[in-house]
Amino acid sequence: MSGTQSRRVMHVVGPLTADVVRFLGPATHALARAGCEQTVVVIDEPLCRGGLTGLHGEVDVVLVERSRNPLRQALQLGQACRAILAAQELDAVHLHGVLPALTGAWASGHAESAPPLFFSPHGSRALDSLRSLVVPLLRSRPSAAIVNLRREAAALEDWRSTDLVEVPVDRRFFDVSRNEARHPLVVSGGTAASARTIEAFAQLAVLLTGDDSLRVSFDWLGPVDAVSRARLEAAGSMPIDAAEAADVAARMAGAWIGVMPGPARGFPHFLAEAMAAGLPCVAFDSPSHRELIRDGETGFLCDDEKSMMQRVAQLIDERSLRQRIGAAARADASRRFGEAEFC
Repeated sequence: MSGTQSRRVMHVVGPLTADVVRFLGPATHALARAGCEQTVVVIDEPLCRGGLTGLHGEVDVVLVERSRNPLRQALQLGQACRAILAAQELDAVHLHGVLPALTGAWASGHAESAPPLFFSPHGSRALDSLRSLVVPLLRSRPSAAIVNLRREAAALEDWRSTDLVEVPVDRRFFDVSRNEARHPLVVSGGTAASARTIEAFAQLAVLLTGDDSLRVSFDWLGPVDAVSRARLEAAGSMPIDAAEAADVAARMAGAWIGVMPGPARGFPHFLAEAMAAGLPCVAFDSPSHRELIRDGETGFLCDDEKSMMQRVAQLIDERSLRQRIGAAARADASRRFGEAEFC
């Protein structure tokens, strides 16, 4: 950066999903502190508008009308990008997701001055199937990938540069003091959990609450639809619509154990938050969970319902094990998911 001239960055986003906003929100704040001016081009999905509040207040937001026609949507997103590229001299373009990668690369390819491109898949389901399209478009450009998971880096191993930047966890999870409830409390949750994961948690609650001597309670922390709410309540689990970090952290403070009974598609945010809060966690053995947990050291990975139930029962019985695993999880989370590391 020469003189006092600010750098300019454009972020290109599809709908502002939980996976994207939990990375993009802190990223806009970090870049703003570094003196960067930013524009976010985002598809205007009404259900996702709440995520805009997580962006830095000085970010310029360009809303692209939502279209049910994928080709029309791609064209509208690309045209918005081209207009900004024509009006501003950009130092970088960050493409968040596969559709933004395709349209953003096309738009910048037609610009007089093409800035470097950065691509983040954010756990996109379409990454593998569209990889043959994304890679040729971006590989010929001065491009780099910024991934949240090592397995995403493996999918882009033939790129010139791939950097792992894990998603940060809100400091309130690190700051909360552990104060276990009088009776065993097991928690799970998240803002984008699948119906299958919620059903697995409900089933676990049924199996463990059947033993009256344990007196175990199960809380689901996060929004759920009406069908999932009914399923949880029928299993004796309490669904708590806690969306704010402070509320979730406060609930975790009294919990004994965190459980992630189903696989996570992208970065497992709830698991990272539970580790930061010092909870010993039992998670389904999936690629994403395997990247966060060292089995037997910072949590436990289980490949079926029976082994998961046995681990939960063991942690309920052994207070010293809960304390050891929880402390190790929090220390590892502080090293990997703290704000300073992310910046």
